[in-house]
Amino acid sequence: MFRSFSLALLGLPSFLLAHEEALYRSEEYNAGQQGEYVEQHFISTNVTAPRINFMRPYDICDDGSYLFIAPRGEKTQSSVCILDASGSLVWTSNDYHGQAYNLQVQEYHGESYLTFWAGDNSVGGHGVGQYFMLDQHYNLFRTVTAANGFPTDLHSFGITPAGTALLTIYEVIQANLSAIPIKQDILQRPPKRPIFRPINKPLPLGPEKGFVWDSLFQEIDIETGELLFQWRASDHFGYQQSYEPIASATEEKSWDWFHLNSVVKDNAGNYLICIRHLRTIANIDGRTGDVLWQLGGKFNSFRDLSHLAATEFIGQHDAQWAPGSNYTEITLFDNRADWTYHDEQVSWGTRVRVDVVNMTATLVAEYIHPQHVYSVSQGSYQTLPNGNVLLGYGNNGVVSEFAPNGTLLCDAYFEPSKDWTSGNVQSYRNLKFNWTGLPNTKPSLAFAGGSLYMSWHGSTEVRSWLLQHASEPEGSFSQLMRTPKDGFETRVDFGVKMKVRQYVQATALDKDHQILAVSDPIDIGRDLEAIEDEPWAVEAGESDDFEDETEAEQAEALEDVQLLMMFSGLALISSLLLCWLCIGSRILRPWKVVKATVQGYKRSDEFHQIPLGRQGGVVSYVQAMWSSVVGRGNMLYRPLGQDEQNDVPLRGFPR
Repeated sequence: MFRSFSLALLGLPSFLLAHEEALYRSEEYNAGQQGEYVEQHFISTNVTAPRINFMRPYDICDDGSYLFIAPRGEKTQSSVCILDASGSLVWTSNDYHGQAYNLQVQEYHGESYLTFWAGDNSVGGHGVGQYFMLDQHYNLFRTVTAANGFPTDLHSFGITPAGTALLTIYEVIQANLSAIPIKQDILQRPPKRPIFRPINKPLPLGPEKGFVWDSLFQEIDIETGELLFQWRASDHFGYQQSYEPIASATEEKSWDWFHLNSVVKDNAGNYLICIRHLRTIANIDGRTGDVLWQLGGKFNSFRDLSHLAATEFIGQHDAQWAPGSNYTEITLFDNRADWTYHDEQVSWGTRVRVDVVNMTATLVAEYIHPQHVYSVSQGSYQTLPNGNVLLGYGNNGVVSEFAPNGTLLCDAYFEPSKDWTSGNVQSYRNLKFNWTGLPNTKPSLAFAGGSLYMSWHGSTEVRSWLLQHASEPEGSFSQLMRTPKDGFETRVDFGVKMKVRQYVQATALDKDHQILAVSDPIDIGRDLEAIEDEPWAVEAGESDDFEDETEAEQAEALEDVQLLMMFSGLALISSLLLCWLCIGSRILRPWKVVKATVQGYKRSDEFHQIPLGRQGGVVSYVQAMWSSVVGRGNMLYRPLGQDEQNDVPLRGFPR
């Protein structure tokens, strides 16, 4: 039974549309007229993703990598997202408890994994959760937590080449704060936005038995969970180094005096840590835990050769050794603000050269957004393989890519610019990585409103779609059409009349047109007016003229078999001809003997009696045998009467 439908599937129609494409320099978006958090919604799957407003398209920054963000905030549900250079979704998930931070790609024992933190981030601006490691099929490979029962913080998680993990920890401890002044105007609670503080106002001192959030980091073996190294801030730094005033020092609301937000390990085994509330970056001895030096802060170790631009930063995040600098340059995101003070209404990326022999620091580069994006908290700085710099603006939904010389190349918003600093949409770090997603799930196919929608959540390898149709869901599916992949969800509108079988399935093809996976078939007849029992007839130009992939491969294999049979037949005929030439003359030899006898010749059967010395050796003997086999009769006979005298030698035999 066939049904006839109206479907625009002849060739590649001009009305193939992506669903809810990214926007370009949309003033309505930035004004919040489309919402405080604009999302993409899809027909073929129920996931959602942020809808990007490109102020400068990412096409020129498309190096084949993907953008990794973890949106959360007052106006959005927390999620982790992978987007391509067009702003189209690749993969997203909110299948975890709490809020998510730090989505990135890391290598562990030669394999790439997605890693991110998820848990409760309401614990004094820190976190209690765990880190997830997902493989390329998006299956959970392992969860990682801190050793010795410590809570696993959200700020930093790095996998080293040795297969170990570096992670941050926050713990409340009791401390003597009697020498630390308390700021009166923030005794109730920290303000949501930085404010100026009065100068020279007498301040009371902290309690003798106060409580603080102490910062720790651990290095652990991922495979076994064994603790390899642990470092605690209060063992090596004094509370008086903090720039953060005491708002509260109770056990319930402890003072966050240190605020460790990143840690990385160098080849010498030492650790570079970023300390927000001390406004410093410190290098820690990997054996003793001693502080080797500090860049910035009250106990700065370096002479600044750039008029303080290399050492005076505020509320900084994400300190890293710059790739290719041989541990002589440090990159960081300089917020230029924290919850207490601010310098100016702009945040930027900074690259600083440090000379640990002469103990000097020099500003190498600054990366400043033309719109002076200002992030009170969070942020990231990533040096890309091509030398470009990617900045994530933390508590603003902005990610920007700069040329090495500081020129802004690409700029994307996933929050209206009118809401910057509101905390409505945040992403702790925004990064780019290469990634190959190979989901174990099937592609999704849906039919709605007269259109087909197809997607494959998580796949990075789909380049085109092959639509196939059949009369029964378990029947043989033949090719309907091919269409290039268009964003996350490819849409095919119905239009021009043609006959299409009742069941349709979508096959995902890679760049070499090889089949990756096939969706479940869907019944499109239930949603269209169908002409029942209409005979199937292939019309001119109809897409059913094409064979599907399997039929094409079978036809090609059949052609190979036919060609092989043809050559085999030719070989057989040649063999028969050769046999005839070799054997046929011997079959006719009796008749030749009779003929030779009548003509006065006799057969030279006695050739073997001729001495070998007269035959010229074995070669002549073989030649004579060959002459006999191939039927050269005139060489095998000589006149009667001359046999004894050997007056006429046998041809092929020397006299």
